[in-house]
Amino acid sequence: MRGPSRLWYLPLAVLVLAWTFPILWTAITSVKPAEGGGVLVPTLRFEPTLHHYVDLFTNRDFGFYLLNSLLIAGGATIVSVFLACLAAYPLARSGIAGRERISMWILSLRMLPPISLVVPFYLMLSRSGFLDTYPGMLVVYTSFSLPFAVWMLTGFFAEIPRSIDEAAAADGARPLQILFRFIVPLARGGISVTTIFTFVFAWNEFLYAFLLTKEKWVTVPVRLGSTITPFQTDWGFLTSGAIMSFLPLVLIVFLLQRQMVRGVSLGAVR
Repeated sequence: MRGPSRLWYLPLAVLVLAWTFPILWTAITSVKPAEGGGVLVPTLRFEPTLHHYVDLFTNRDFGFYLLNSLLIAGGATIVSVFLACLAAYPLARSGIAGRERISMWILSLRMLPPISLVVPFYLMLSRSGFLDTYPGMLVVYTSFSLPFAVWMLTGFFAEIPRSIDEAAAADGARPLQILFRFIVPLARGGISVTTIFTFVFAWNEFLYAFLLTKEKWVTVPVRLGSTITPFQTDWGFLTSGAIMSFLPLVLIVFLLQRQMVRGVSLGAVR
């Protein structure tokens, strides 16, 4: 049995290398010295430098865009998960016919092409004075984060036995008390998984941020994308900024990894 099992090491190593190579190459490029004219030279022989990372926060105001992304993505995630708990709990516990269809209809809202919604969003925000504002961006990001969060949490809440609700109700607990005192603690793993996915989707969003912001609430993806032009690309800023934008995602997954494993084990990710 040992011989055949070792045969899997090579394809697994190739698969891991294929997945990690873009990240590794981006990290390597971010510590290369600046080339003249912004030319990217594919070589591994160079003297590493942290000049690009220092330049991010001293001359490029990257901290400003990083904070914008954290506030918008983080705020949308918190609001979406909170509202999703309120919507998913009755949906998971209700015995109405067509509950699965309702869940799929909610999820289908997440599948709408962003390009078909950005013009209505632009008109509404510009006419109401919320274009390039935090409340406006929070509403937009919540609109595409909430359907997915509701669908995810409905599956997680459905895995929790209804006997817990019945026992709590027999002791005089109200529906909201049952939800936040009993159901939410038991579904920490599922909520962590939903939080991670929701934050990642919001953090990586580009189209809405590109068209609905001007100066005050420009996010990291928009700022990094602005460095790519037909004539020249600032590879040092682009790669170092990409690595810095990748770190918050790694930190969140690291902090929530235990709850994430427990959530996946519930079988609600489908």
